[in-house]
Amino acid sequence: MKSHQLFCSACDRQVKVLISEAPIGEHQATVHDDELICLEIGEHCTGSLCPLGAAEPQAMVARLIHSGESTDGLRTVKAVCPSCGIEADFVLYGQGKASCTVCGTAAKWVAQHAEPM
Repeated sequence: MKSHQLFCSACDRQVKVLISEAPIGEHQATVHDDELICLEIGEHCTGSLCPLGAAEPQAMVARLIHSGESTDGLRTVKAVCPSCGIEADFVLYGQGKASCTVCGTAAKWVAQHAEPM
């Protein structure tokens, strides 16, 4: 994967992205095209389609999770996934949306209260 910086019209700034490379040469089987993975997806992503990767924010998070890249730079919370049942980190994006870093399932994130330390 190659790392680049591109201008995102939704964020109105430069963002870091990875571009996966399709295999070179002739192929008989179906080969996927290059995919763009935004490394800065987050709460500022309010649209229904990423202008850079032509994907919904949830699909962009799934691409990031499946790529094996670190989610350290993203805002995450720990919760039990309603789909796989595993306690995992969830990447927060959009307005109240999150994706499980284990299975990629999208979920609604609601913070109901804060507890004293």
